[in-house]
Amino acid sequence: MTVPFDGALRVDLEGQRARYECLRPSCPNRVEGPVCATDRVPGPDGELVRGGPARVARFVEGIKRYHLTQYHGEITQ
Repeated sequence: MTVPFDGALRVDLEGQRARYECLRPSCPNRVEGPVCATDRVPGPDGELVRGGPARVARFVEGIKRYHLTQYHGEITQ
């Protein structure tokens, strides 16, 4: 059986939240995220700061490539 999609990337309209869901039946890690702009992450000085929309954008940019490499052994461009 061939699935027409291997994953679904969900991003809200404001770019504040995103998550990736792998649709492959044998995937050991079906969901990546969610990542939210309001999540607090370590800043340059180690203090917790909000990740902001830029963190969500970085997640969106690289999550499919990361997931396919990490869990399915695929090297993607």
